[in-house]
Amino acid sequence: MPALSELPSRQARAHNDGAQRCSCSARKAATPIMLRLSPHVQEGHSGSRHCRSSAKAWGSVWSPASSATASGSAPVEREGTGSTRSLYSARCWRQCWSQMSSTLYGASVSACEKGGQWTRAISLLSEMREANLEVDAISCSAGISACGKGGQWQQALSLLSEVWEAKLDPDVVSCSACISACEKGGQWKLALSLLSNILQAKLEPNVISYSAAISACEKGGQWQQALRLLSKMREAQLETDVVSCSASISAFGKGAQWQRALWLLCDMREASLEPDMFSYGAGISACEKGEQWQRALSLLSDMWEAKLEPDVVSYNAGISACEKGGLWTWALTLLSDMLEALLEPDVLSYSAGICACEKGEQAT
Repeated sequence: MPALSELPSRQARAHNDGAQRCSCSARKAATPIMLRLSPHVQEGHSGSRHCRSSAKAWGSVWSPASSATASGSAPVEREGTGSTRSLYSARCWRQCWSQMSSTLYGASVSACEKGGQWTRAISLLSEMREANLEVDAISCSAGISACGKGGQWQQALSLLSEVWEAKLDPDVVSCSACISACEKGGQWKLALSLLSNILQAKLEPNVISYSAAISACEKGGQWQQALRLLSKMREAQLETDVVSCSASISAFGKGAQWQRALWLLCDMREASLEPDMFSYGAGISACEKGEQWQRALSLLSDMWEAKLEPDVVSYNAGISACEKGGLWTWALTLLSDMLEALLEPDVLSYSAGICACEKGEQAT
């Protein structure tokens, strides 16, 4: 923030004149202008006289009538010496400046969250505390979301704990962001604990809350927990989305539950949910682990019909399924399809293809 010495003198004079020459109604109209100039006029600089006279004019706008009306009593006219009134005006100024600073900091934290700058968001929240500014639930929620996007689950949990301790009543958005942070950090137990805390606080988890928790269970290989959460979503009359279903399918695949994976894929279509590349890839991987090469190839065919291009993971699962089924010709065909699709086969692709050829006694 530039100091007063760096500000043209006429800008400081404008700050003073704009406050003193206005009538009572005009002062309110001048408020937005003074808000823009006030950060540059600081106490203790050569222009402090401008700040003091402006603060006096500013303070008269923030009348005690509003607080008196809110309490139900009649407004009381303030009487006293000029110095008393100046102190009162300065106090109103400081209160207004504190509120404005908190708002500006909160907006900056939100901007950092949207830009994925979690380190800067944490730094801004620390600056607010050092300046004795109020850190509200909205600012904390933005900080938690920033940490969630950055996979910083420890920082996200720390901020959420501060919200609980300060009795700021965290909302579902901030809790969901914290669950998402735990999911990215592979902390499925903490994710489930947070979801339980949401219910205990009599908040209603939304689709994002459940989806993040299911994804955490998928990464932790907890297909039973994923299935339980999927059932709870439907009990709460929440419509499952592609993200929650895809994560559940992947969890079933990791747990060698290929039947459940295929059942959920069919259920998605019946619910008019279009499976995406990740959904199909998770289903193909589930079939590969269950040595169901026919179903794996069928899902690859469904992907092409849906005009979805399989990725390397999907192709690898299909090649591996063919290898387990002894279908070396199909395995080589899929390798050729990968190259035609301008995908670069990796070590797993070639290893599965070679193993398929060995099993078919056609090693090359």
